[in-house]
Amino acid sequence: MSDRHRRTLRRSLTLVAIAAMSSQISCDARLEPNSPSDSTEIHSEVQQTESTAEVFSDDRPDLSVPRPDFVEPAMSVDVTASRELAEQALADGRIEEAYDHARAAYRHGADDPLVMFVMARVLGERHRFEEAIAILDSVALRDPQARLPTLGQTAQWMVLKGDWNQAEERYKAILDEVPGIAMVHEEIAQLYLRQGRRHDAASHIRQLCQSGTVKEHWMLELLSISDDPFPMNGSEENEPIGPLGMAQNLIAQGSRDGAIKTLINHPRKLLDAERSLLGRLLALEEDQEALTQWSEEMVLTNESNADAWFATASLHQMRGEHAKAVTCFCEAILRDATDDVGYQRLSQSLQELAMDVAAKRVSERAKLIHRTKMIGDQIRQSADGKYKPVVELVGLLEQLHRRDESLAWNSIAVANSGRPKNEVQQAILEINEQRLRHLESESFEIDPSFVICGLDLDDFPNVAD
Repeated sequence: MSDRHRRTLRRSLTLVAIAAMSSQISCDARLEPNSPSDSTEIHSEVQQTESTAEVFSDDRPDLSVPRPDFVEPAMSVDVTASRELAEQALADGRIEEAYDHARAAYRHGADDPLVMFVMARVLGERHRFEEAIAILDSVALRDPQARLPTLGQTAQWMVLKGDWNQAEERYKAILDEVPGIAMVHEEIAQLYLRQGRRHDAASHIRQLCQSGTVKEHWMLELLSISDDPFPMNGSEENEPIGPLGMAQNLIAQGSRDGAIKTLINHPRKLLDAERSLLGRLLALEEDQEALTQWSEEMVLTNESNADAWFATASLHQMRGEHAKAVTCFCEAILRDATDDVGYQRLSQSLQELAMDVAAKRVSERAKLIHRTKMIGDQIRQSADGKYKPVVELVGLLEQLHRRDESLAWNSIAVANSGRPKNEVQQAILEINEQRLRHLESESFEIDPSFVICGLDLDDFPNVAD
């Protein structure tokens, strides 16, 4: 492949990958192929030669009676022109016309990576994801420099066809090589939210926040990670995945009991994140008997997430073991500083230990965090009139030392301020300069001592296995 051809391919791949990953492909991941031959055509497409009359079929039809999808081979085909016609038809949403042009180009240019990529896009639009993925994987094998954009596009197709684990691996492979690609952080965060993996999603959303990708719906997610997630918007691309995703969705709808039943009644053994959420829900229900049984099946380690630590802390609190409860609540909020319920319960155990000053300090922190969630819910439900609540939220987040979120919400406040356009642009530029200074000094990291309100964990028992 020539250098010029390689540069053209990379440019095409990048543009298409960006377009594909920033918009939802309008198709149903579980839609069946249009015909029995659709599911077998990839083998013949990859193996065809220019002498083959029928490009996309394993059988050989009688050429005197063309099939409906048969394209009569021309004596001379301009591969580039056919590819460009296919691209234009795709851009216009004329999928069947794009299919015809792509097939014509593919018949005479099956080794051309640009043609292969267009053919894959067309197959993706026709819901033939496995075939599309196979073609792009072969492009990446031919040209390693095409690997990252093909990983991005194929990962999105894998999400659409329900191969979520493979999609996750491909997104992570991209971020391993290029950690700062915002659209990949968005894609994997959205996947994690659908799966109910809110703690995993939060790390990617925070990366977006710190890199200057400010979108209100992402910022709202950071306000409440463990407790009472905001409801999803109900669109098809937000449909919950798996028992954890379904449980989190039920919690967001106010059905904690339904979430517990979803987890308890799931036929397979629960994964750690699922079991951890179940423990939190049982703790919130104050069901000591069920929580005791849960604890006998749960191994708590330093790798356990905030939900597991919260549940264990609550059980110690129910048993009157308040020193152990303090340790576990601190571990929970160190993993999720948005958990106002965790702070409030920590305050209660501190009171039981006659640590009234510390208890009051922790209780005040809980109130601040709870207020951020109340404002977040107000913003989520408001179509306009957001300026004043957002300004209040900025101040609260500053008090909580969550400076990355504070700066992001400040940008949103400026955008909703009604000020002249040039003033808005200047203000956002200044906010961005502050963000860059924080990144350079690594001052976005919150001091753990501040998170646990000055408590010293060495003063309390170690409870991790």
